[in-house]
Amino acid sequence: MGNSPLPRSRPDFIIAVLAAAIALGLSLPFRTTAASNSITFTKAQQTAGGAAFEKTCSPCHGAQLEGGAGPPLTGHNFKILSTKVGATVSDIFTYMSTNMPMNNPASLSHTQYVAIMAFILSKNGYHAGGAPLTFAAASASKAKPIKE
Repeated sequence: MGNSPLPRSRPDFIIAVLAAAIALGLSLPFRTTAASNSITFTKAQQTAGGAAFEKTCSPCHGAQLEGGAGPPLTGHNFKILSTKVGATVSDIFTYMSTNMPMNNPASLSHTQYVAIMAFILSKNGYHAGGAPLTFAAASASKAKPIKE
């Protein structure tokens, strides 16, 4: 018994097991809800995102998201790119919100980035719903950027 890694008294062991179980139980909901495979946004976000995209993003990504100086954000080429790298909404959103626009990275508000993401999603098969997209949800979403 002298070299046993277990606590020496039974009450200490029970307390340690209960503490671990409680810690695990409390952390599980945060892990499962933080990375969702579903994504939702409102029609208002989609509309605002279209206006923000036209002003800020279309010079590089094209008015129809077809690409130009920047890569396409819809269509066959976007699907191939997304499939090859296994990109999620979170991957694209995080890159966009930290690196775009190219000439002034991370210069838009959280609301603008979320709206632009809603617009991009709407052009890739997603439809507006009742719940708004949030910065946190977009940053954590494991949904694919193209609805299949």
